[in-house]
Amino acid sequence: MSIETKALAEKAERLAGQKTLLDWIGSFGSEDIGVDIGTSNVVIYVKHKGVVFPEASVIARHAVTKEFFAYGTKAEEMEGKAPRDIEIVHPMKRSAIIDYNGAAYLLNSIVNQSYLKGMFFHPRLMMCVSRGMGSVQRRALLEAAVAMGARKTVLIDQPIAAMMGLGLTGDNCQGAMIVDMGGGSTKVSVLSKHGIVVSHFSPESGLEMDQAIMAAIRDKYHIRIGRKEAESLKISLGAYWDLDQAPRVAETYGLSIVSGSPVKIAVTAEDVAHAINPILYRIFKNIQDVLQRTPPALLAAIREQGIMLVGGVSQLKGIDELITRITGIAAKVAERPSYVNAIGAGASLNYINAFRDSLQDLH
Repeated sequence: MSIETKALAEKAERLAGQKTLLDWIGSFGSEDIGVDIGTSNVVIYVKHKGVVFPEASVIARHAVTKEFFAYGTKAEEMEGKAPRDIEIVHPMKRSAIIDYNGAAYLLNSIVNQSYLKGMFFHPRLMMCVSRGMGSVQRRALLEAAVAMGARKTVLIDQPIAAMMGLGLTGDNCQGAMIVDMGGGSTKVSVLSKHGIVVSHFSPESGLEMDQAIMAAIRDKYHIRIGRKEAESLKISLGAYWDLDQAPRVAETYGLSIVSGSPVKIAVTAEDVAHAINPILYRIFKNIQDVLQRTPPALLAAIREQGIMLVGGVSQLKGIDELITRITGIAAKVAERPSYVNAIGAGASLNYINAFRDSLQDLH
């Protein structure tokens, strides 16, 4: 799908008179929404309102009946605290659906509880998808949208959505490099105004870093901590150790493997660095590999405007400085980096009439 704004606008204008009756009627009462459904969070953007709704990509269900009863932040807060008859489920893994029913319940619940509840007509969706998502996973995502009542769904690649969310479209973009570091995967992409030129998808992610921190604390201190505690340590201590090796400490609570008692321990920045550095270094290597495959004609533009960092992991303290030091190109964290894809999907809604329902393309 081309992202050149002028071409899209012209095509949308040509098709403006070709709307279906359902689209014409629906425009009086429903919302068009942009959706970024990720491994850690679902972010929804409402057209004409500029409102972004974030929710955790987590659901809770009864272990015996398999009936869902909670979603989002409410379900996430149960993780590690729920009784055995309640299962906490992450329907997305590495930016792909692993639980179709759970994904459908999650999407339907978020949309209906937030701002579309009570509306008579069904919404149209512009949904972000990872470049690493195959046709089976795309179909599952589209069917989840159908299950929630969407009358039309168009899929947009996340790098293109990110580019539009950053405002790098049309003649304003001769070349851009975007590194999207999320909870389930990392996407490194080079784009021009004609589309995606070079890209790389890998499983390195924020969740993988959390698990590495949990394992490191267990092995060194013989303390078991939860994923939320590991995430807090990651946020507090960041990635500064490799930059200055200054002593930094953060406290956390866990359960002693030896005594079985709850304990409080002080974790150092070096501890966190040793846990997450192998993951970070793989991300850095992927960035360098993509740069080496980038056409020379685009490298000058990338050096001029820098490497744009989006996604939750981009907020890790010091990661922009590390990437700058390794690549020699200034790396910048986008404003509201976790919302960029959803905002870009929202911007793409202006051209939704120019595209077929993506479910038709998969038949």
